[in-house]
Amino acid sequence: MVRTLRLGGVMYVALILFCTQGAYGQQQPPRATPPSGAPAPAVAAPPAAERCSGCHAQLTQRTIVHGALQKHDCQACHKPAAGEQGKCRARTATHWTLIRTEPELCYGCHARKDQSKSVHTAVRQGSCLSCHEAHASNNAGLLNEPREKVCFTCHEPEPLLTKAVKHAPVAEGRCLECHDAHGGNLPNAIKAESGSAFCLKCHDAKAPTGKGTPGPAFRVDLAKAVVHAALKRTDCLGCHDGGHSSDNRKLLKKSVVELCYGCHERKDRSKFPHGAVLVGDCAVCHDPHASDNAKLLAKATTQETCFLCHQDDLTGRKVVHAPVAKGCEQCHDPHGGASRYALKGGEGKAACYKCHKPLDEKKVKHAALERYGCTGCHDPHGTANRGLLSKKVNAVCTACHPDQKDGRHVTAIAAGGHPVGGELNDPRRPGRDFSCASCHDPHGSDNPRLFYYGSNAMESCDGCHGDKSGKRPELKNIVSRAKRPAATPASGVGGGAGGGAGAPGSGAGEVVR
Repeated sequence: MVRTLRLGGVMYVALILFCTQGAYGQQQPPRATPPSGAPAPAVAAPPAAERCSGCHAQLTQRTIVHGALQKHDCQACHKPAAGEQGKCRARTATHWTLIRTEPELCYGCHARKDQSKSVHTAVRQGSCLSCHEAHASNNAGLLNEPREKVCFTCHEPEPLLTKAVKHAPVAEGRCLECHDAHGGNLPNAIKAESGSAFCLKCHDAKAPTGKGTPGPAFRVDLAKAVVHAALKRTDCLGCHDGGHSSDNRKLLKKSVVELCYGCHERKDRSKFPHGAVLVGDCAVCHDPHASDNAKLLAKATTQETCFLCHQDDLTGRKVVHAPVAKGCEQCHDPHGGASRYALKGGEGKAACYKCHKPLDEKKVKHAALERYGCTGCHDPHGTANRGLLSKKVNAVCTACHPDQKDGRHVTAIAAGGHPVGGELNDPRRPGRDFSCASCHDPHGSDNPRLFYYGSNAMESCDGCHGDKSGKRPELKNIVSRAKRPAATPASGVGGGAGGGAGAPGSGAGEVVR
């Protein structure tokens, strides 16, 4: 019986060999056994109609068929073994053998795989069939197991993944993404010419994306302007564990801080170290691979870098402290220092006095300045109020002096008290509301009760109302300047948008000629 079979896209005529009959459907006479020592008779090639697929068709009933079977027939690899008895029912011979032994048979068509520096053990032993099927397979490359499992037929995964952090391809059985199954020029048949080239095949910013590839946080762009010097001296394996798992995040050889201190001077030994430095988060502020910014900063400016963790004290602020506008490092050491908050200029007022003239050298000192320092009233970064006051003038003052919260200063001279707030302009400081700071210097004074003028409350009034004592005839009455158009609503105690107060020489205590 003859049937036509489609085998790997090639038409073959297959002869169905019946068990009870000969190759052509009839009983065959027994073969004569040649006498001992007699030469074996010549074995002729099987006729074209006699095909192995008649009995062995199941060997090729898979998705991918070996190319040799598609181009040739079985005798491209097999030959009859003359004089040897076997179970084959072909007319040509009962026993067949390979025309050459493995792996030389494979190398008859395939390029040799045992010439690289690091050769896979199975390849070195010539055992191609440890991983590949000889005839057909349902797996690419004629693998005898899926790619995710074929390596684990010999290699145990557990010893490779003993540590806490596992390399994703290893954990998912994607060994062949990193290793050449046959061999390579790097140890362990790594598929690259160098350690960095090997890692960048997946971790480069321009490497292919999609399922199973590293996310943005695990990619590196070495085309940026500033590249970490370590990457010029060594490759990725200088910092990362080249194995399959690690005890540290991102397969680092050591913890981040200890790894950095292998090359860089320690930054955690100051009296007041920056919290990020203390916990070893160098990579929060610095990109460990490459950056477009000096010192490998993660962001374009120091402010943006600081605001990764710290509250943004600048955006949307009406008034920004000039040094902060240049960069937080103008006042703070980003790693730490001998003063609280890593201030470069010293503790409290001392830091401010590096730029500002000392304001606490007068006879009468404002207790708030002595107790809390400049930041008791001023925001050192930015605010909505002039003078960097944390609140409007009167609101700052009444936080400690609650008796004045009604906006009417307690005095026996003016009926109901002197108005303090948005009802009046400051006659000596144009553009500012009349506030507590219109009469009192909030930093210090040579006069009692922090007055700008005079040795008592009456004499202090001369600054606006003109000299009444004869001691300072140069002071004229300028009260008319305090008037405000009637249509302007009073702002009450919350007034005093004018900033903290300046000394008389800066607008306070104006001399009218």
